[in-house]
Amino acid sequence: MSQVILAPDSVIYLCLAQLIEDADRVFFAGLPGVGKSLLLQQMTLMARAAGRRATLLQWDVARQPFETPRYPLANGATHPLVIRATGAWLRGALVEWDAQARNGSDMLIGEVPLNGGRFMEIARPADDAAEALLRDSRARFVIPVPSEDVRALIESRRERSIAAPRHANEAHDAPPDLLRALWQDVYQVAVALGLAPATPGDAPYSPQVYAAVYRQLLRHRQARVLPIDEALQPSSSVYEHGEQPPLLRASATQAEAILARLEAAMTPEQAIAAAGRWYEV
Repeated sequence: MSQVILAPDSVIYLCLAQLIEDADRVFFAGLPGVGKSLLLQQMTLMARAAGRRATLLQWDVARQPFETPRYPLANGATHPLVIRATGAWLRGALVEWDAQARNGSDMLIGEVPLNGGRFMEIARPADDAAEALLRDSRARFVIPVPSEDVRALIESRRERSIAAPRHANEAHDAPPDLLRALWQDVYQVAVALGLAPATPGDAPYSPQVYAAVYRQLLRHRQARVLPIDEALQPSSSVYEHGEQPPLLRASATQAEAILARLEAAMTPEQAIAAAGRWYEV
């Protein structure tokens, strides 16, 4: 059974507790394998205990309505047009959620990977109704940054959880080799942004460089780095939330309308070509 495993006097617990009190929209930003799903689970349980009703935003759930036979997963990779369409849906979905939220009790808790453009629309300023919701004091972005030791342990645990999943979602988690490849992609972004020197081979994971990149991506948002220096062991799968909270997800009609609009504006090839500039804010 899912339960809060964070020590009440720990930095992480105190951070989440303060956010539950001060914020209505909380987004954990970062690569797969940095602890976003665990933090989302723990905050959901804590929010429920505090009398708040959580709605969850998760990339792997939100993208599914957009993965039509035209744009299926290819070797586990999401098509760039699906990434753009999911992001385009998100800003409107935030406004709709806020309009239906109950006074003081509802929270939106999300995972926003950002890498590869996944939900990057939430980081880019835009002239729309969502911008005020993303800039005000009740919207917070948290960047979990594991230490080198914790990151290594996450990778080793990931291999075991994929081999023997406790929840169906765990079988689809990014395996350790993909986690390492995604870090290399982020390091190359750091080089492009002048935040790290170029290296002749693979760059070792660096919490400092990682935090610097995500701070840059979220420079228009109220964001804080949350160091993860302790390896946390959940009592159950991180995808277990007890009573399942509602999920923010597009309808099939919404997804098809957004895809049609994007297809009229660009070809799939143009979407692929633009995907390399995903980190531009």
